[in-house]
Amino acid sequence: MHTIVVIEDQPVLASAYRNKFQGEGFIVEVALDGEQGLDLITRIKPDLVLLDMHLPKLNGLEILKRVRSDQQFQELPIIVFSNLTKPGAVEEAWQAGATMVLSKLNTSPKRVLESVQSILQASAAGVPSEPLPVNDAPRSLAPQATNDQSVGGHVLLVEDHSDMSKLIAFLLHRAGHQVTSVNSNRGALQRLGEQSFDLFVLSHTCMGGAGLSLCRQLRQSRPETPLIVYSTAALFSEQQEGLKAGATAYLAKPEDLFNIGQIASDLIGRPVRLAPPRIRAA
Repeated sequence: MHTIVVIEDQPVLASAYRNKFQGEGFIVEVALDGEQGLDLITRIKPDLVLLDMHLPKLNGLEILKRVRSDQQFQELPIIVFSNLTKPGAVEEAWQAGATMVLSKLNTSPKRVLESVQSILQASAAGVPSEPLPVNDAPRSLAPQATNDQSVGGHVLLVEDHSDMSKLIAFLLHRAGHQVTSVNSNRGALQRLGEQSFDLFVLSHTCMGGAGLSLCRQLRQSRPETPLIVYSTAALFSEQQEGLKAGATAYLAKPEDLFNIGQIASDLIGRPVRLAPPRIRAA
């Protein structure tokens, strides 16, 4: 059984990938900052590392350099999974020792899992750990329906973490939806006064837990519009709070979060009374 270290400072995203990999039979350890990540790598000697570059305390580039300077980790597969927008950032990651570079914005969870599996298979077969093709080519975010029966709509996404917002927006776009993203309750209410939306998608933890307050406001002002709240780290009682606050559905499982595009399609166009509140959880 392979061991993976996920170094990601966004708790929802870290939890989602941990649960997804665990569901595929991997042992997974998570670090929420660079220092924790480097300590985990040194201590448990994993079979693969999934590394964000923008981390507190110690950034991903410094982690790469320190790990590669240690002889015992020369062949350790390290997948950089980040949004590298600075010119030359991808080349820097490669030069520092990345095995593969994947863009959070352009890479589906399925593709991440396939990349992990293929690299581990190559490692087991004794194939040298050399830099693999980069998945960072710009892709259009124009809506592209993945299912002929999908219903596209205009989604208001409220998420205050940039990487998480981009991932959720990508998954919604891929399912054929137009997405307006904001990072605060104030921004959401302002947009609400300017545009009409077919669906609201809120992070439970947005703005320090104020997501439920916004949920109540949206439900009161737009009772007919379906509303999704998500958090893969929420307790059952917190999920119940979300439903009581007016959520049509609460996404608590990583696989549902990764399938949010189709779930959105299922909800859009249905009157709220025909979509009773439900928790999608284990």
